[in-house]
Amino acid sequence: YVVRSIPKVTSKGIDTEVNWQSTTVKGLSLQGGVTYADTRYGKDKLPDADLWRLPGSHISFAPLWSASASATYQWDFGGDLIGRFNVGAKYMSEHNTGSDLDPEKIQSAYTLVNARLGFGAKNQRWMVELWGQNLGDKTYKQVAFDAPLQVGSWNTFLGAPRTYGVTLRVQY
Repeated sequence: YVVRSIPKVTSKGIDTEVNWQSTTVKGLSLQGGVTYADTRYGKDKLPDADLWRLPGSHISFAPLWSASASATYQWDFGGDLIGRFNVGAKYMSEHNTGSDLDPEKIQSAYTLVNARLGFGAKNQRWMVELWGQNLGDKTYKQVAFDAPLQVGSWNTFLGAPRTYGVTLRVQY
């Protein structure tokens, strides 16, 4: 394969974010954002016959819509300790995960949910956190590609499955 540059790409859209700190519930903050990005390849015909779907089409790996939201609550307990809880979600609309825009490489819309619960020192010298990622155990494609030496077949790199862990942070 030969790597080539795409001569023209156009992106039009809007991105907005909000961060809100509660004045009635001490320690609560909410964050969110939405992006609409109509990102397309130029209409010029490309010299590689395998890329005939690209001109004028949505760019690979670029969902039209994406959004995120999270809530964090932090509270004091004991003399010098804090607790913290965070839950967040990320949404991606349908998009193609192949560089040639083969329809078999389309990833349907999905949402990932992550959460974290921790406690530590108020002075931030240490914190222990229990966390989980992809709590819904959503299976999704990150990249799809034609299988080498297997005409008409393709492979994919999947996103991480549900994952749990513990993190200890120490500053000295």
